[in-house]
Amino acid sequence: MADIRTLHWYESAADNQAITANGWRFQVAKSVATGNGAPIYNVVWQSQGVAPVTDISWKAQYALNWTAALISPGVKVNVGGRWQRCNKGETYDLNPQGYWVPSATPAGPDGAGWLNIGNIDYAYPHVLGIHIIVGVLNNQTGRYEPIFVDQATLPQGSSAKYQPQESVSWWLEGSDLTGQVFSDTKSNATTFDFTNPSNPLTDSYEWSTSYIMRQGQWVIAAGPVPQAFRAPPPSENRVNPLGGKDPILLDLDVGSWIVRFNPPLLGGAMGVAVTALSENLKQQFKGLEVQAVGSEGTALTIQYEAGSAPGALEHIGFPRGSPGSQSTIDSALRELQTAGELPQTEEWLIEPAPVEETNGSAPIQVRKSKVNGASTHTNTNNNSNSNNSGLAYRYGPAPTDQNPNNFAANYQTKSPFLQQGYPSNPIST
Repeated sequence: MADIRTLHWYESAADNQAITANGWRFQVAKSVATGNGAPIYNVVWQSQGVAPVTDISWKAQYALNWTAALISPGVKVNVGGRWQRCNKGETYDLNPQGYWVPSATPAGPDGAGWLNIGNIDYAYPHVLGIHIIVGVLNNQTGRYEPIFVDQATLPQGSSAKYQPQESVSWWLEGSDLTGQVFSDTKSNATTFDFTNPSNPLTDSYEWSTSYIMRQGQWVIAAGPVPQAFRAPPPSENRVNPLGGKDPILLDLDVGSWIVRFNPPLLGGAMGVAVTALSENLKQQFKGLEVQAVGSEGTALTIQYEAGSAPGALEHIGFPRGSPGSQSTIDSALRELQTAGELPQTEEWLIEPAPVEETNGSAPIQVRKSKVNGASTHTNTNNNSNSNNSGLAYRYGPAPTDQNPNNFAANYQTKSPFLQQGYPSNPIST
């Protein structure tokens, strides 16, 4: 529905454990613009404990309230009146008893798109004025909850206007901060605008996010949490049909892959890549072998036994095993690139290793009819039009042009999230 927004927060087992060890919670704030037009985040709307998946939903329906106390950072907002639903463009007055009533003076053209207060005719004892609170309707509880408190004191005879925004900020921080005022900038916070639909075809406003502890980075994607994440880990997908508790390890899709590099990894760079990739993938695959192909630095092969390695961790945002071990290898290569163990300008192609592939010095003969699940990674850090900053995948048939200068020729962009049917690539923040 157009008036309902949803944010899904989900974490891998490893990141979940690290977040819990730090004593962090998931803090969410929504912004409100005041009369000068500047959006402000100053109240923690929700504070959620760590879980594999947390769903936060709200309706784009807002209300007004007030408090007599000037609330300092770290103090919880306590409302002094009753919530009054107020649609954008409507105007309400606060009568002498402190209740909201429709205004006798409707807002003019400059009040369109705002929650308007025509006149404050209420004086709380022993204070100079009141402070306006803006709330949002929590779609899960059906209650209005504070998202903003005006630090300006409004005496009798005052008027004001507020414009709730669909921009949301979230971060990780200790303790339950629900309803507390804050003023400092959060070090690991990210913001995202929910104004436009994540899927225009269905008029859906649904996004998912995850925090990658190793990179200290949030990942945001259109749509719900990937089905590959909600499913049990590969080692738990199927139980022993004889009724035992020991799980049966599922076979992985392909036991042999080849990774082609452009430009070639020269000097000792290939050796570094082989060693680092082996270390990264050994927790995911049994009987893993990573070997360079020839001495030209153009390719390496990855082979493993059927079944995932004991204790393999699912990977957040780039699901392991979906679309298969191909994405696992791609994720590992990107982690190496982030860690400086691969050149930042390096690009690669991942495809099932044809039967003709050898580890000798003979030229590689690609059996194109068998290569229909290829994946390439192209560096996007220098692309000013990309929001993905190295998080792009490219999937499609093997390139017909084997010219190194056209390494990604004939490939169509398709992220793991697109493979799940979502309308856009993940966004690095």
